[in-house]
Amino acid sequence: DDDDVGPGVENITGIGPAYAERLAEVGIETIEELAAADAGDVAERTSVGEKRAATWIERANEF
Repeated sequence: DDDDVGPGVENITGIGPAYAERLAEVGIETIEELAAADAGDVAERTSVGEKRAATWIERANEF
């Protein structure tokens, strides 16, 4: 049980299990970690578009 690490990225609209797994592989597992991430870096490391990564980060910051 990992409730102590905060809500996971899969709680963000648009991030399903597959994207959550890609993010976890680059060390981003919580909404807090995603909120602090750089869109260009996330996009490059997870092979998604920078616009999509920026949207995720924006949603994480609003969570």
